[in-house]
Amino acid sequence: MNLQTEKTENSCPRWEIAAYVDGELSPREELELEGHFSVCPSCAAELNEQKKMLCALDSAFEKDFQLPADFTKTVVIKAESNVKGLRCPKERSRALFICTALLILTILGLGSEAESVFAAFTTFFEQIWTVAGFAAHLIYDIAFGLTVILRSIGHQFIFNSVFVLLTLAGFLATFLFFISRFAPGTKI
Repeated sequence: MNLQTEKTENSCPRWEIAAYVDGELSPREELELEGHFSVCPSCAAELNEQKKMLCALDSAFEKDFQLPADFTKTVVIKAESNVKGLRCPKERSRALFICTALLILTILGLGSEAESVFAAFTTFFEQIWTVAGFAAHLIYDIAFGLTVILRSIGHQFIFNSVFVLLTLAGFLATFLFFISRFAPGTKI
């Protein structure tokens, strides 16, 4: 009997006791654990202790208590005021130093492979730079082409159309009217 108790204490499922008390185990797992409780007195005692603790917590929180109306605001203010002193002025320089040290250690750790790794990174960044350059030139060329097209179309409208001139004059008159209405000290 003592040998069996010693054997079960070595394989006691301590973490499952809390899941058992909370009702998180499947029915099959509950049956297996209940069988273990009948054989292992230390696990049965642990189960009783956890049940007592839950009863004590339930009775402690049974009383209905009200939080103050400004409880959340007070907690936020205290939390924000406590955060101000957490950051050290030299924190960025320390972080830069640590990152530099880690880079140097990584390079030293790579040893003879460092050259091939850096060559791969160089090739990768050259390809990224090439794609970014292509995209920038494409956007520039599209904008330049649209500018040429819109200028030639706009030139036709502005210099050959009386309607466009009248529309622009109407917009200008409306703009001046609204500016004069909203400008301080002017009355119309």
